[in-house]
Amino acid sequence: MNSSKKIIKQQNKSDDNKTVTPVSAKKVRLGSTGEEPHLKAIVLSVICVALVIVLCVGVAVQQFKPEVVMKVGDTKFTMNDLMYPIYERESQMLPYDQMYQAYMGSSVWDATYQGDDKNVEEGTNNAEGLKQEITDKESEYEVLYTEAVKADYKLTKDEEKKAGEQAVKALKGLSWGQKLRLNISKSKLTKRFEKRILADRYKEDQQKTLNKDVDENEAIKDVSQKDYREYDVQYYSVSTTTTDKDGNTKDVPAKKLAEYKKEIEALAEKAATAKDFTKLIEDEDKSDIKYETAEFTEKDGWSVVSADNLKKIKAMKNGEISEVYYDKEASVYIFVKMIDNNSTKSYQKACEDAVKEAQDKKYNEWLTELEKGYKIFIDYDIWNDVTIGTVTTDIVTADDLAKMKEDASSSSSAK
Repeated sequence: MNSSKKIIKQQNKSDDNKTVTPVSAKKVRLGSTGEEPHLKAIVLSVICVALVIVLCVGVAVQQFKPEVVMKVGDTKFTMNDLMYPIYERESQMLPYDQMYQAYMGSSVWDATYQGDDKNVEEGTNNAEGLKQEITDKESEYEVLYTEAVKADYKLTKDEEKKAGEQAVKALKGLSWGQKLRLNISKSKLTKRFEKRILADRYKEDQQKTLNKDVDENEAIKDVSQKDYREYDVQYYSVSTTTTDKDGNTKDVPAKKLAEYKKEIEALAEKAATAKDFTKLIEDEDKSDIKYETAEFTEKDGWSVVSADNLKKIKAMKNGEISEVYYDKEASVYIFVKMIDNNSTKSYQKACEDAVKEAQDKKYNEWLTELEKGYKIFIDYDIWNDVTIGTVTTDIVTADDLAKMKEDASSSSSAK
């Protein structure tokens, strides 16, 4: 405004100092003021400013509702504050939507929730599950950050640097308009990531203390070593069925089936004396028979073969190579080499998962008690109108995300 006043005063002063020239002594073109370039510049500037104002107002009306959506203690969260966590989740899921539409016939947002929020009920779809995840996570971060500050936690120089780097990475590839509509900037995101980093460090320290109270033997007592006995195999196989363009499955012709039988039996014979079982096929591009590896447990079995042939495979000794099985039930020709018939990897993983589950349970109980000291409020009159999968997906589209990924990949390759 002050700048505008200065311009007006300068123009008035210039007008006062002008010498009045008789019309007859001055060439004036009809319809011209003699100052068109200057006026055009002013008009264009006004139009540009107006467009920016319209964009900002439009964004404010459509996305940045000033109402408080949720409160955690004394901290208020508006739609402005929640735009980035919504964008985080939508940008992670959006690239898979086209695939879901093609193969599942439904949107990725309608698929069963794929996150890790323990408060999301089983059977909830991604749209609703992610929505709850956002409010749960924002509440958790705020509580943990507040507790960290109370405990006199402070960011290290490295953590401050890390937050800045995370902000730059999050903004990379976004246009000025996209950043505006998402209500994000380097300074805003740096502050957000600083809070997350401090909250995460506080959580990690608390988790270490809580883990000491977890009885690991109790946690794994129901994990059966017999059920999780693992079989590791290498094998060659070829399907005896094919799928047409309409998705219908049919048996391969008898002539082709005979060719498969002859080729795979030759490979099995070659395997008996080969130094490297993994390289029996000379030209893999020309053969329908494929080499693969598999690990399966006593509990889960192996769907590649029928139950009868699976029983024979599990009875094999380490290093043993089976005969060629024509498994009509599983529609496959196959022969197998047993690598390890008593691996403990699956059992160890199951035990680790059981202990982790017990630790997570202990932490969630601790967090629930901690959050009771904070008044957490969600305005569902506003939040119920939010539909995950539609909030930021027209701001940063699937094509935009693909381009950003491509640019990032090109940038990495160039280094």
